[in-house]
Amino acid sequence: MKIVFLNRLEQDSGYPAGREGQVFIGEEQGNWTAGWQETAEGGDAERTIWYEGTSWEELLSSFRHGVAGRMKEGYRPMLDGMLEDTPFWERKPQLQTLLQCYADGQPASDEVVESLRVWRRTKAAEEKRPAYMIATNRELHGLAVFLPHSQAELQQVPGFGKLKAERYGAELVAMLAKTERSHAFPLDWVSAAVTSERYAAWMFAQREDRYGKSLSLIQEKRKLLAGIREGSSLAELAERMQCARRELIARIEQLDEEGYDVLPLIDQELAAVPEQEKEVALGAMDELGDRFLKPLQQRVYGGAAGTEYAETERQYEKLRMLRISFRRSRKIAI
Repeated sequence: MKIVFLNRLEQDSGYPAGREGQVFIGEEQGNWTAGWQETAEGGDAERTIWYEGTSWEELLSSFRHGVAGRMKEGYRPMLDGMLEDTPFWERKPQLQTLLQCYADGQPASDEVVESLRVWRRTKAAEEKRPAYMIATNRELHGLAVFLPHSQAELQQVPGFGKLKAERYGAELVAMLAKTERSHAFPLDWVSAAVTSERYAAWMFAQREDRYGKSLSLIQEKRKLLAGIREGSSLAELAERMQCARRELIARIEQLDEEGYDVLPLIDQELAAVPEQEKEVALGAMDELGDRFLKPLQQRVYGGAAGTEYAETERQYEKLRMLRISFRRSRKIAI
């Protein structure tokens, strides 16, 4: 294996072990390898392989996820820039970032958090929006930690700017003002309360989590593409991927937009759809456009009131697959 990248990392003096190791990327006949190598007490090198394969995209995600994990443990590289262009020690963290770091490490009352979740569910139902668009779990935790007692204080909590404070502030303050708090406002004291070591460990934990999610998505994409190549049906892929058919088709649409060939699966699934139904649907897309599915569903299937939910879902499923075929045929024609 030819080493194409190598970087040494030493554990920060704040950690008792004081160890060091190397991250590496190697290549041999088009096969990529990334990993970590550390010298054991006996002098032998212990190697951990993070990735082996031919996907450069998966290699980079695996490498970054592994590096972030090592840096979370206190290792610092001789040459930084593996995760971001500017070394973390040259960047001055914003107060909002420090507030998030502090809040993530603080306990919060289960009772307060649960009351906030109930409030969020109620607002989501009223506004017909996903709960996370009202407030994320992290934002609710921040509220439960800092417990703002006024709208001005609420705007100091990460995630609650002027617009969100104006929209929900009165309700949230009324809920939280009843609870005694131990944190003083304004929250600028947090800058001194978060040590550089604590901030670094938190930041690299965020990086590790982010790159881990990115790596998981890449691995799922590879798994889905392999299933399509093998001729698996939509039902078989849904079982293999452990996801709902609606979510699966959304992933297939994304693959198509990225240029992957998903037509074998689409053609297989649409083989059972009557030709007349296909012609009506494709004609409607030609006339109405293919961006919005609701007018297409109404044109093709009548959008009849009282239609069973499962049947309506099946209609939209067919339209989404026909749209992939329609868009691909137009690209070929161009």
